[in-house]
Formats: sequence, C-alpha cells, structure tokens
Amino acid sequence: MTEWRKGSYDGVFYLGKEGTEEYGGYVVQVDSAPNPEKWFAYEYDTEQRTTVWVGWAPTREDAQTAVKAEFLCEIYRDDKRGHCPYPGAVVRTIVYRGERLRTVLCGEHAHVLKNWDTFRLEEYRARYGLMPNEPIIGERITPPLDHPTIKECVYDATTMTERNMWIALNRVVRPLAELHYWRGHFARYPLDLNKRPCIDAHGQWKRAQEQAQGMYAVYMREDHGQENATLPNELLRLVEREAVECLKSKKGGK
Repeated sequence: MTEWRKGSYDGVFYLGKEGTEEYGGYVVQVDSAPNPEKWFAYEYDTEQRTTVWVGWAPTREDAQTAVKAEFLCEIYRDDKRGHCPYPGAVVRTIVYRGERLRTVLCGEHAHVLKNWDTFRLEEYRARYGLMPNEPIIGERITPPLDHPTIKECVYDATTMTERNMWIALNRVVRPLAELHYWRGHFARYPLDLNKRPCIDAHGQWKRAQEQAQGMYAVYMREDHGQENATLPNELLRLVEREAVECLKSKKGGK
C-alpha cells in the first residue's frame, strides 16, 4: 500500500515517491498560525501526466483523504437502505442563490436532476475541488445485516438445496458489480462503444438474478414447504453489499 512521505519542506507530504508508478499526489499547508490551518490537496492524473487541485481541508489528514479518494453516490433511497452505496461517476451541479450546489451520482442515477449541469467527477474536481465525505442531505446509513458473507453461508449450508441457493446468490454478485461499473463508465464516457458492454452487463445480471430467484424458490419449497417464495430484501441487500466490495476492487470502478 502506498504511504505518505514527508517532503523536504515543512508542510508538504507526498503520496508515494515522485516519478514512480505509485505516486498519487501531495498535500501542502497554505496557511499557518496565527491563522487557522488550511491544506490544499493535489492529485496526480496518470493519463494526463499532470497534477490537479482537488480541494482544501482544515487538517492534513482530511486533505490526504481527498487524494485518490473514493466518492459514493449521494442518492437517498429509503430509511432502511439509506444512500445508494455505489461509487460516484458524475457530478450534477447548479448555482442556486449564489451558491454552487452539487450531487455525486453513480451511473445508475446519473440522469436525475435533469436541469442541472453534468460533469465527469474528475472534471468537476479539477475545476471546483471536491472533498470526500462532505455533508450531504440526510445521514448515510449502512444497512444492518446480520448475515455473514455469502461464501461463509455456502460452507455452512445444512442441505444441498440450501447450498445451491447460496451458490446461485453468490453468482449474482459479479454481474451486479459489472453492471454498475459499466453504468458508471458509460455515464463518464457516453460513447457508443461503451453502450454495448453496458447493455450486455444488464442482460447478464438479469439472467443471474432469475437463476438466484429460482434456486431460492426451490430451497423454500423443498426445505421449508413454502410455495412461490420470492427473494427477500435482506438477501438482495446482502448481494448489493458484496457487489460494492467487488466493484471497489475493480480498477477504474469508482
């Protein structure tokens, strides 16, 4: 894991070593006593081979979180699920009464707030700065899930039908992560060549979801005598939770 390194001057810290593949950017203190602390964060763009300003913070630690930061979608869904957990792809923004308002959105929710301007997340950060975990409307809720991971449930299954059901649920995770990756990618790069993978990902997810629904119905019928059972929201949230973790590990998935 890339670590922060103190620079040769006071008030400067670098993420990794400059000139190497691990280099991510730096933070610098721009105000000091007797004034309150103020730190600027700069991120190295490997594609453009340049450093861009991404925001400022009152402490070094907060500024460091902005470099190579992950941003989550800020759409609020309901009281139980809280905000959408998928990585942000675009920023919708508008100036209201002299103040710039903005919302980070994933690919799935990229087209809400239709009368607002649209920026790729990277472009917005370069122009206006954007810090992670800034206040958003409503509390970000992490849904409480008592279930262990799906893989653990596979190992702990007591019958073959239960085991097959958990395996089917596990197979939904990757297609769901792929779908949200391509939705985000298409939102950032709305080119025809990105539309087809997005459509294909949606089809793969639907097929996996239908298979999981079918195996859950078999499990409930054979092991519990219940006919026509549908996947409960708790299991769908479990799949969603693990898809988020899978997506985070995918390069470019944020």
